[in-house]
Amino acid sequence: MALPLVWLADVLRAAGLTVVETDGWRDRTATSGAQPAPVGVLEHHTATPASYENPAPSVQLCIDGRPDLAGPLCHAVIGFDGVVHMIAAGRANHAGKAKASGPNPEGDGNTLYVGFEWDYQGVDQGPSPEQYRAALKATTAVLNHLGRPMDAARGHKETSVTGKIDPGHVDMDQFRADLGKRDQEDAMTPEQDAILRRLEHELLGPRGPKGEIQGWQTEIGPRTIVAMLVDLVNEVVAKQQAPVAPAQGPGAEAIKAAFQALPPDQAAPLLAELVRIQQDRQLTPEQYAQRPQA
Repeated sequence: MALPLVWLADVLRAAGLTVVETDGWRDRTATSGAQPAPVGVLEHHTATPASYENPAPSVQLCIDGRPDLAGPLCHAVIGFDGVVHMIAAGRANHAGKAKASGPNPEGDGNTLYVGFEWDYQGVDQGPSPEQYRAALKATTAVLNHLGRPMDAARGHKETSVTGKIDPGHVDMDQFRADLGKRDQEDAMTPEQDAILRRLEHELLGPRGPKGEIQGWQTEIGPRTIVAMLVDLVNEVVAKQQAPVAPAQGPGAEAIKAAFQALPPDQAAPLLAELVRIQQDRQLTPEQYAQRPQA
């Protein structure tokens, strides 16, 4: 007999998600307790550090379980890159005893909820933007399939009777407010979105614990590639414009240090004025066409 959540992969794929079906997931189930009859979706984090290079390190753990808890440990793992890995179509040991939360009753959380594990560490690391968007899409799709309201999406920290904190660095009220929105706004294909996210990662560097831009670690601290290019150009220009005795003129580092020492309300207008001066120095199309040829 088919397990109750065999529809899950098709529903997620129809929502535009990239879905990986692990071997045997349609027949995988925990053996202790009733099969799921879900009224909501429960969000977790795996507590394992993840990255774009290793976006779903917990898939096998969620299949096999831990020494203290038999697998499967969820119904699907949402990787750091937004890819969804199917784990089980039957009962999963992800929720334990659940207290009433939102429109959902108390009871056996493993029966009441479809469980999504977001693969990230959760304390020093938050979810990636791709992961957050994928969770929104996945949760919206499942709740629509179940005919349940968006408030039926809960975090484990909202249902746990033992003080769980997952999903860490996620405001569940904001998450519920975002449900259903991004899926309508996102007109890109999953392939286009993945390309854009990869370019963003390469330009801006790894994200911080709350998804903030923090840049790549360099000798002068965290810098994005764009900021490093600005530094390089400033240094070249400073060298070209420096007097014969370089020590008498400020270099790029001195200019940067001077800006950093200014209060923001003074630095902003000064920077705007410098940009205006630089723009005034640019050749017009007519001037460019009339310039002397080398």
